[in-house]
Amino acid sequence: MFSLLTKRENAHSEGIWACAWGHFVPDEKNKEAANVDKENEGEDKENQERRDDNDQNLPETEQRYIVTGGLDDLVRVWRWSGDGVEGELTPLHTLEGHSLGVISVDVNAAGTIAASSSLDSTIRLWDLHTGEQLHMIDCGPVEAWSVVFSPEGSLIASGNHAGKINVYSVDGGRHVTTLDTRGRFTYSIAYSRDGKYIASGAIDGFINVFDVESGKLVHTLEGHAMTIRSITFSPDSQLLLTAADDGHMKMYDIKSSNLACTLSGHGSWVLSVDFAPDQQHFTSSSSDHTVKVWDFAQRNCVHTFKDHHDQVWCAKYSQDSSKIVSVSEDKSVIVFNSPV
Repeated sequence: MFSLLTKRENAHSEGIWACAWGHFVPDEKNKEAANVDKENEGEDKENQERRDDNDQNLPETEQRYIVTGGLDDLVRVWRWSGDGVEGELTPLHTLEGHSLGVISVDVNAAGTIAASSSLDSTIRLWDLHTGEQLHMIDCGPVEAWSVVFSPEGSLIASGNHAGKINVYSVDGGRHVTTLDTRGRFTYSIAYSRDGKYIASGAIDGFINVFDVESGKLVHTLEGHAMTIRSITFSPDSQLLLTAADDGHMKMYDIKSSNLACTLSGHGSWVLSVDFAPDQQHFTSSSSDHTVKVWDFAQRNCVHTFKDHHDQVWCAKYSQDSSKIVSVSEDKSVIVFNSPV
């Protein structure tokens, strides 16, 4: 059954523009190795101390997080606990440091680091478990918009007003490379799950797809007539899904760059799209205050959630494809059950 699991009113003091799930699973092999080292204490004390420094902040149990970013300049980390049709959202960290609204957040695949980008032209990296700020990257003089982790988690990428996609190292925040979309204000950005491509959506409706290894532009698509608010690859990296202010979503075949289908159903701007990791469904959110769930194979809407009372800036699937978190201008965070 599609259902509302929990709703947190006034989760931020102003509108919430961004959300992401994090899923941390303790590495049993590392724990076993640490135990062996303890038994052989003294043989490799320096390596053991280094490992202890790296692992001391890691939880011993599986953790599920939700990260939200708001126009109140804050990033909030919530712990999600529950299973099936029950669940609880509890505050864990309030991350301060941005001086203007937070417009994008992401979490690395390991569930250990969160990234946030802001209208203050900075990207900040945070330890998800402790709430400690790890790095601050100055992206000025132009704003850093969407921020995303590469699939393996060693890089982050962000688009900006000047049409540049800047890629940074997570370890230290060093600038690695810049991809040029030829001056188009890059509003949205995504990595393919196989790590081969970066796609960007521009304010003029154009889509650019880059080859990560060579840095070359491989496709430019005249996708929409208006701003592309969100862009995402399918889990198998074969398709690209876009959402725009024209009220439509479009799906493209990556290899051929052909349009696979156009989807309509929202009554206003489509602000976000996200694939379920199992690729059975995808979700969309809109200025029409709704969150929709779509069947991937049939390309049709199977459910509409109408629980927000203002535009829904972002909706994202959990790693097990069974939950959707959405955030809105109404300052609320909602977690929905979406059966797999």
